[in-house]
Amino acid sequence: MSLTVELLRLIASPFVTTGGARSENTDLAKLHSYSEKNRMAYLFLERANIRAPSSYSSLYQEADQRREKIEDAVAKVSKVLTDAEINHAVFKTIRPYRSTTVDIDTLIFKNEDYLRSVKMMQRAGYKLVVRGPRSTTLWDQVVNIGIDLYEQVAVSFITYLDKRTLVAHVATTKLPHSKEFRTLAPEADLACIIAHSMIKEQMYTLSEYYSYIYYLRQMKIDNFLEITKQNHIITAARVHTAITALLHQTAHKTIPNELNQILDSLGEESFETTRLIERNYDTPHKYHPITIAKSLLEITRGRITRKSLADQLIHMFDPNISKDFLKKLTEHAFRETY
Repeated sequence: MSLTVELLRLIASPFVTTGGARSENTDLAKLHSYSEKNRMAYLFLERANIRAPSSYSSLYQEADQRREKIEDAVAKVSKVLTDAEINHAVFKTIRPYRSTTVDIDTLIFKNEDYLRSVKMMQRAGYKLVVRGPRSTTLWDQVVNIGIDLYEQVAVSFITYLDKRTLVAHVATTKLPHSKEFRTLAPEADLACIIAHSMIKEQMYTLSEYYSYIYYLRQMKIDNFLEITKQNHIITAARVHTAITALLHQTAHKTIPNELNQILDSLGEESFETTRLIERNYDTPHKYHPITIAKSLLEITRGRITRKSLADQLIHMFDPNISKDFLKKLTEHAFRETY
């Protein structure tokens, strides 16, 4: 049995009544390492703490304390911006399942508020780390976590999602302990996760699998499909949905009705799923260059993306920018996870 299938069966799914089982031969240490590689170690530790508390209790407690600190940090970031009357949304950060993260991604909707948001964060005690073409990174020195403020949803200069299509999907959500923060509605956040997976990271991890599965019952499917059309990420959404359905079917012998509904709307995809099967369901799954190229070509239908692509090409004449861009491109090609 592949490690992916074994891990999915151990953690289970909200769409199946049975789960959490493991065979006597299960190597929990190996699954722990695999879950870290797939950016969903907390989910594993939750289950492992139940199955083998003597081995995983302290690790789980440590991760849970870290999760609470991160959630407090998210609420604080959102409060600073809300108090400054800056329209924003924390996105791709708080997943629909309990998790930890390495940074807090925050989208600033009004361009004129972007630089002001950086200043307000600095006044609140956050340390400036680096400025990028479309984002700025600050540091929370108390929680030791980065805060990325985005002027656009972009990689380098290239905008791959139009934030104007997301502004109508902002919602205020409560965290434990009654702390609130502004985020995107499930359908909009999932669209961002999928686009990020394909365009920026160019790979599929099990953290994205669980984001999709847990968002399914929370989101408005019609809104999700509309956002994918507006942003020309249908190829990315089709591939991502097909892989998610394949993994759920393989692990649990069923596909959620909501997932089938989305598959029916987006169309069939077999190229990446066949590659995943041939690799014995090994994840993270790197998308084939052909799939990435198709997705990149599709997003250029958007005016804002075409303009940003022109900006990228112009700035490639700057040796420092071109060197950094090519270095990151090479790292993307050879890394196993992100």
